[in-house]
Amino acid sequence: MPAEPSPDGDATDVPESPDAGDSSPGYVKRLGIRYQHIRHNHPLGHLLRYVTITVGVLVTAVGAVTIPYPGPGWAIVFLGLLILSQELEWAAKLRHTVMGLLNDVYRKYIDGNLLAQALLAIGTCAIVLATLWVTGGLALFAGWVGIEWAWLASPFFG
Repeated sequence: MPAEPSPDGDATDVPESPDAGDSSPGYVKRLGIRYQHIRHNHPLGHLLRYVTITVGVLVTAVGAVTIPYPGPGWAIVFLGLLILSQELEWAAKLRHTVMGLLNDVYRKYIDGNLLAQALLAIGTCAIVLATLWVTGGLALFAGWVGIEWAWLASPFFG
């Protein structure tokens, strides 16, 4: 695909439209192509870089905090890294590396290993219960069913 000159004179590998090319790229790839087109051709495209990096850092941080809890913690981290990779090459490399490592660990140690799966489930439950205890949620839930034990109260939000 030939490089197009951008308004500031340098050549970019951004196609004219997301539909250009022999094969139809996936939705995420088309979004990335569209993003790069806007980023390089819009008068305020340079501001988009800073907004993208800020949003990517925030999404990645939220994902990192939610990793130990049930739900999409790792998916949120990878979404944040995907956002960051639009502007930062190291984020794309990190995303590929971490995804590869997690897949290898899962395949090697967890897939088909009932003991490892049980330990992960117990560990997840322990983290959730500890978080509920520290934030006062455990005492709140216990109060709903009539249990008023002193040790259920949060040490910080008593």
